[in-house]
Order: sequence, then C-alpha cells, then structure tokens
Amino acid sequence: MTTGSNFLPALVANYLGGVGGYSSVLFLVLIEHHAGELEVFADPGPDETPDQYYERQFRATRNFLRSPEVDNYLERVLLEEVPFDNRPDFRIFYGGLDTHIEHHLFPDLPPSKQREIAPAVREIAARHGLPYHETPLLDTLPLIVKTLAGLSIPLGEREYGRPLRLLAQPFSLVRRLAFGAAYKTLPEAPYLGKPRFYNVPVKVLSSTSVAKGQARSVRLQKPHGWDDVKWEAGAFVSVRMEIGGEVLVRQYSLVHDSESSNTMEICIKRVVDGRVSNRLNDELRAGKYVTLVGVPTTSGGLAMRSTPRKSLFIAGGVGITPIIAQLRRIARESAGSDAVLLYFNRDDRSIIFDRELRDLARRAGITVHFFTDRPSRRSYIIHDRLSELMIKRHVGDVAERETFVCAPPAMIELAQSALSGLGLPDERFHTESFTAPVLERPVDDGRRYTVHFRRSDSSVEIGSATTLLEAAASAGIRVPTGCERGLCRACVTPKLSGTTQFEADGDQLARITVCNSLPCSDIELDL
Repeated sequence: MTTGSNFLPALVANYLGGVGGYSSVLFLVLIEHHAGELEVFADPGPDETPDQYYERQFRATRNFLRSPEVDNYLERVLLEEVPFDNRPDFRIFYGGLDTHIEHHLFPDLPPSKQREIAPAVREIAARHGLPYHETPLLDTLPLIVKTLAGLSIPLGEREYGRPLRLLAQPFSLVRRLAFGAAYKTLPEAPYLGKPRFYNVPVKVLSSTSVAKGQARSVRLQKPHGWDDVKWEAGAFVSVRMEIGGEVLVRQYSLVHDSESSNTMEICIKRVVDGRVSNRLNDELRAGKYVTLVGVPTTSGGLAMRSTPRKSLFIAGGVGITPIIAQLRRIARESAGSDAVLLYFNRDDRSIIFDRELRDLARRAGITVHFFTDRPSRRSYIIHDRLSELMIKRHVGDVAERETFVCAPPAMIELAQSALSGLGLPDERFHTESFTAPVLERPVDDGRRYTVHFRRSDSSVEIGSATTLLEAAASAGIRVPTGCERGLCRACVTPKLSGTTQFEADGDQLARITVCNSLPCSDIELDL
C-alpha cells in the first residue's frame, strides 16, 4: 500500500500527544495501551489491513457542513421561542454530521471532542494524499432524494442503467417486488455491489442423484466478486446450515480446480445418521441456495500444486471427490503421466464417477483399479480390501510415487502403515481428513485466565486446557462451529487482546479460530 500506509499511526500519535512515524506494530501496541481513554474499532475485511480499513473511511466518508439557510431557520424557529442565557453553538443541532469523518475514525469521542481534533485530522489527510470530503448539508438534499428514488427501483447490478432488461424478466421483477414488500432480502443480493466472502448464499445451478441415490452431485454458481478466487485440485468448501436452531458446518471437496471450471461442484454422500449431508441430499435442488462459510480452501494435505511425474491415489467411498479433481488436472496438463488410482467401496452401487474414471483411464492413460468389499458381476471390479500385499501386487514401485489418500480415518491409518512398510517416505504421503482430531490439551497447571466478551460485556474464568469456544459456551454465547479443529473457520472471531498458544510474538489484534485456541493470558474477544 503506497498512500496512507502510515497516516493512522500518525493520526493516533498526534492525538495522544506523541510524534509521527510510528510503525504499524507500534500503532497496535499504542491502541492496546490507550484503550481505556480512546477506543478505535478496527474491523478490516478478510483481505484488509487496519491501515487500509482507515484509509477506506477517509475515501468513503464526508463531513456535512453548516448551511446558512439551516442556521437562519434554527435561529428564527428555535432560538426566538426559547430564551438562552448562553446561546449554544448551532453545530450541536447537526448531530455530529459535521464531524462524520472523525466519528468513523474515533467512534467513542463525542462530537465536541471530534471537532477539536478535526484540524489535525484534515492536516494528516493532506500530508498522506488522502481526501477530506466536505459538503454543505443542503447541497446534498437533491442528491439524497435522487439517490433514494433510484434505489427504490428494484434494479440489480446487471440491469443498472438498462431498466428494460428487468422488464424482460417479469418473474424476477415480481419476485423482487414481493421480497421488498415483505422487507426480506433476496438470497442472491442483486443490489449489493460489494462482494461477500463469508457466509455467502450461493445458488444451486444443478443437482443430480448419483451412485444409485447414495450421493448427490451439486453444481454451485460462483458468487459475485469471486472472479479472482482460485483454488487447487484437492480444495474444499465449508457449507453452513441451521437445523433445529443449531448452526452446523460441514466440509465438501470440490471435484474441479478453478482452472477447469467457472462453477463450483461438490458431491455429497448420504451418511448414516448424517444431519447435514442427508438433509442436503433430500432438499438441495436447482434454484435453491446454500450458504458457504468462505472461499474454497485447503489445509495443505491434498493440495496438488503441480502434477507429479509418478503418482498414486487411494480413495475410499466419497473420498474420491478431491482425488478426481487431481486426476482431471493430470489428464488436462500431463496426459500420459504415470498415475495409478486404487478406489475402494462397499459395493459396486456405491461407486461415484464410475464412467468418468474409466474414461480417464482410456483417454489419459491413468491406471484405475476398482475394489469392493462384496463381490461384483462387473469384470473390472476386484473383490479385495486394502492391505500391504494388495498394494504391492498392483503398484510395484510405491516408494517412488507421490501418494495422495482420502478415505475414512481408519482406512487412512491402514494405508499409511502399509505404504510405510513398502518403503514410501513420509514426505511423499499426502492426506486430509475432515474428521476432527482430538485437541492436544496441555496438563492443567492451575493457572486461571479471564476471558472477556466485549459485546455481551460478560467474563468467565478458565484454565489453560479450556478452549475459547468452551469459554463462550459457558458464558451462554453461541458461536457457529463445524470441524472444531480450526479448519473450516466457521468460528473465526476477532481477538482484541491477549495471547493464545498459536502466537509466539505476544499480544496482537487478530482473527482466530476459537474452537482450537487455548489461552496463555487473559483474553478479550469481540463476542
């Protein structure tokens, strides 16, 4: 960032009687130590630093100045009827609109104090090449009326400036009017220009039953503003759902990387007693919406950043979903490379992508072996289970291959043991499981820490082996959760002060996953 990268430290330093030139790190420490006398709420977006956030306040905010006409009206209507020994400053009737910029920078200061610092704010903005917008209040009224009238028409981004486009879509027009009359927001939010990256409603483009009804292939529309969002083969998305008042989050692998598709496609398999997966199988149809917690991500286990010369893939059941994305990439970029797939299922009815996998074998030279627990009449399916002997029988040079495994935890553990016995180095074994591991808690050393929740103004005392999510629950504060291992990021919360076990550099403003964060000091959370 070139413009304004140091203006905020200078602003705070000037206000508190310091000198300019503070670094961003010193600024954070300064805010922390002066929190008692001056509250600055930095709430940057997912890809925005605090400095960038405050620069945005300058660029997007303006002060509305006094107008002689308004002053004359106030003097004639109010001050003539009410006797004042000491006539007040007319600016008190503007409700702080004349210090709107200062309010966005220092929301806890009263307007009288904001007016005192306004000259310093103006000077610092000029010093760093930032705008300081000011407009007489009455000059804005025609613009406000015009803007409100324009916003009352249900035109979205695609139709803006071309209203006839909306008239050509009568169903969409009626739907928008109906939602507006009911004060409800459309899931696709056609009127909001700013992209959303957290808890985003995403439209289902198609929904197809696969594997004899045991799974559902769902293609999702990429949300507005996600054109630059990229993901590797092996990435996943986290889906958020509310069932019976409880917020649940589940992870589903994407079956394409971003280079091969303009949409996002997942495959959801039915699970015994599965609350989310079974509900999605039953209800998710084209035209419906599903909420994504965030953009596609990967913990690194199955991310294939380049196609290996020799590779081995082991999939169990729905674990084929990230792996087929990798095989599709190999077919696209490195057809003829030495890749082998061992795919295991309960029976031949459970096989997902059966036809496409056989097509990849013919078209790209990928060696594909299907295995089932139960015998099958299909000639290409082998009745066998994963073992060291079985792997050696089908893949003689295991130790030379980059190996990717996605399966239930027990199968991953079995595969790792068998492959290690066949000489595969640990660094060539790549896996990822969406089953939450047991959190490694330290031995409770008797230390007690206070966790303060600013929004609810409540506090609890916990030990060093208690997670911040558990602390929130004991205070009666509900936090959305999913994997509970810091993977899906459904529970990300701003940490205003304090240190967790993940931070070696001490206190810092940060967004943390409270589900797997343990306190190393007193903590304050924005909850």
